[in-house]
Order: sequence, then structure tokens, then C-alpha cells
Amino acid sequence: MAYLSKQHSAGKYAAPAALLTGVLLYFGSGLDTIPALTWLAPLPVLLVARHLNKRLTALTAFIGWSLGLANLWTYLLNDLELPPAAMSFLVLLAGVFTLTALLFRALILRGRYLTAALAAPASWAAADYLIALVSPHGAFTSLAYTQADVHLVAQIASLTGVWGLTYLLLTPAAVVAAIAHAPRRTGVQLATALALVAIGTFSYGAWRLSGEETSQAVKIAIVSASNGLDDTRWSGANGPAILTAYTKQIEAAAAKGAQVVVLPEKFIDVDATTLPDLESQLQKVSTTTKVQLVAGFTVFGDHGNDYNRALLFHPTGGAPLSYDKHHLIPGIEPYEPGDHLAMTGNWGVMICKDLDFPALARQYGEKKTGLLLVPALDFDNDGWLHSRHALLRGIENGIPIARNGSQGLLTLSDAYGRVTTQLAAPTGRDVTLVGDLRPGIHSTLYTKYGDWFAWLSCLLTLVGLGALRPSKRA
Repeated sequence: MAYLSKQHSAGKYAAPAALLTGVLLYFGSGLDTIPALTWLAPLPVLLVARHLNKRLTALTAFIGWSLGLANLWTYLLNDLELPPAAMSFLVLLAGVFTLTALLFRALILRGRYLTAALAAPASWAAADYLIALVSPHGAFTSLAYTQADVHLVAQIASLTGVWGLTYLLLTPAAVVAAIAHAPRRTGVQLATALALVAIGTFSYGAWRLSGEETSQAVKIAIVSASNGLDDTRWSGANGPAILTAYTKQIEAAAAKGAQVVVLPEKFIDVDATTLPDLESQLQKVSTTTKVQLVAGFTVFGDHGNDYNRALLFHPTGGAPLSYDKHHLIPGIEPYEPGDHLAMTGNWGVMICKDLDFPALARQYGEKKTGLLLVPALDFDNDGWLHSRHALLRGIENGIPIARNGSQGLLTLSDAYGRVTTQLAAPTGRDVTLVGDLRPGIHSTLYTKYGDWFAWLSCLLTLVGLGALRPSKRA
């Protein structure tokens, strides 16, 4: 009876913990974030988990995380127009946090305080990695992007990839919750370890950001014309009009000294039979303005072989560099996926969603890419989030990135993920961003060794599971 009474007394904290976690996650993640809140979101659930039974812990964690992820409902259902069944991945993410909380609770109840503080963040990072391996959306769902603008912390991705940042995000909450239940001596050890991790993270970030850029600057323009003619076919009545609109902006950018101009993804639709004519027109623009021009198209073939393609034109002429988008949006882009990288010198080309996949961007890092040019197309409300994916890919591999997020944000970011120039490009407006980037090779540990930290997180998770022993209270 005393045990039941204690459980009932502790149970009154379950609802407030779930609510507080939900509120913190709601504002600390999603399409725009308050980065500090992301670190706090797991804490309420982890603090009360020890005092709740297994079922109530799971319910508290699942409800809390689900409430926080409600910030994506409108985006997924209205902006992306996904079917309600597609929301199941939010359930998966809430389930991952639930299992993390249960692992933490079980280890704390067994007095494995240090193991709990290590294994809980590790299990979250490991799940983040495994989801990215199998998901058609790659690492899109990672919480790491919430910290993309926290430059000192985000630099850890150059060592560990995005998985190290995910691990760090859960570490303070796990350590603080473990300290709350641990003996005094163990608590001091945990606090000391957390302080050393923080000092090491900030020191590494400061050291990396202190490096000076010595390569010659390249002036880059990102152009987003009025989208009133979106989905226009080159062969249609309005085809020449949309090209004319972009040509005027390209000429204006060139007059400001732009050496490279990046147009959006799918700025015009074109049949394979008329593609040579469009290529000829764009080559003429590139030659006349003396700029390297990157443009995105939807190319429709004769036998259903359709592509989301980007072409890079050189002012001196020659065959344009061609790149087909590798990772297509399920249910929205029924095209053939690309199967090769595209580079001219040490510059590379990617398209929009490809930046959601760390492994693909890392291939460019392995080829010593000094600049990525990325036509993209956002959905108005997700401009900040998608642009921050690009920032972390740049940090992971030390690559400056010029990203045309038409209907979102136009961004130029350096090899350290710092946005040098940024401009909103909402639907229906002509917008041109002009700024400088310094192409250069900035080799990183992540580029060299890949997802080593993700596998370390998997190992630490197994250690945590192995530390579990049968317990009446658990």
C-alpha cells in the first residue's frame, strides 16, 4: 500500500512534466526555433521518470514529445499537403524519446547514474542516425538543426557529423536528471564531466571559428523572380516571359559584379525535345553577362523519364555541367533519381532536398569541394529550417554553400556555417541577393572518417542495455 501511495503521489507530476516538455519542444524546434529551449525540453520528463512506474513514464514521455511536435502539423498537412498517414513519422519520433526515457529510468533505478547519463543521449543520437539511413527524408527530422545558428556549438558537426550535435542536445538534461537522483559524490563527478564537455565544445568551436579565410572572394548572386509563372513550360505561351524576367535580374546582378548566378530549382519546365533550345538561350545569357550560371529545371522525357535537373553554364561555352536530383520528395516528385555528382574544377552542384542527406554531401567533401551551388525551392514557411540544413552540411565538410531557397530564404554561408548574406524570397516577389564567398578546401574529421560517432552512440546504447539487470522496482 505504501508503494501504491508513493506512486500515486508521484503521478501528479506526470501531467505537468509532459506539458512542460511539450511547450519547451514546441518553441525549441520546428520551422523556427528558440535554441536554448531545445536543450531543456527533455529535462522535465527525465526528472520525474524515476518516480513513475514504467507505464506512466512511457505515457508522460510520449505525450510530452507528441505535444512538442504538434508545431509541424500545419506544415505537413497544409504546406506539403501530405496525407494524414504521413504523420506517422511524428509518432515514431515520440516513440524514440519514450524509449530513451525508459532506458534512462531503468538505469537510474539500478544505480547506474553515469551509464544513464551516457546511454540516454547515445540512444537518441543512434536512433537519429538509423532513421536517417532508412528514411526517404534523410536527416530532416534531426533536432540538431535547431542549433545551426549557435556557431560555437554547431562546429562539433565537423568532428562528429550531425549525430554529435544530437548527442550534445540531450546530454545536459540527462546529466542534470542523473545528478538529482545520484549520491553526492557521483553527482559531483557528473557535474564535473558535464562542465568539461561544455568547455571542450566551446573551446573547439572558438578555435575553429578563429581561422582566417585566405582564398580569393567570389561574388555570387542568387536570383528569385516572381513566381506567378511557376510550372510554366518553356514551349508554352509564357515560357519566354519567365526567361525574360530572370534574364533582366541576371543582367542587373552582373552589373553589380556578380561572377556566379544561381537560379531556383525547377524555375521552368521543359520537354526533352525542346531542352536544347532552352540551353542555347541560357548559354547566350551566360556568355553575354560573363557569369557562370546555374539553373534548375523539370525535364520531361518522352517515355516517362522525367528529371529534376540543374545545369551549370560557363561564359566560354561548351556543354553545360548536368546534375540530377538524387533524393526526391515522396508523393510530390515522380522523377528519376540522379546517380552521379557534378563538379567543375572544385565547385559542385546539388539540389534542394539532397542537402537533407549527410552522406551525399560528404561525397563532395571527399572530393575536396571548395564551393557548393544549390538551386532549391522552399514552401514559404520552411525557409529557415531548410536553409539551416545547408549550414550543417557546410560545417560537416568545410564547404561554403550558395543556396537559392526561392519561396523561402536565399543564403550564402561559409565553411563554418556562418551566414554571410541572407534575404527572404517570398512568393510573388522579385528578389536578388548579391554577396561574397571564399571558395576553399577546409578538410574535416567528419569528411575523413564519416559516421564514426553515430556508431559509437550505437555502442554506448548497447552498453546501457547491457547494464540493465532484473529489478523488482523496474
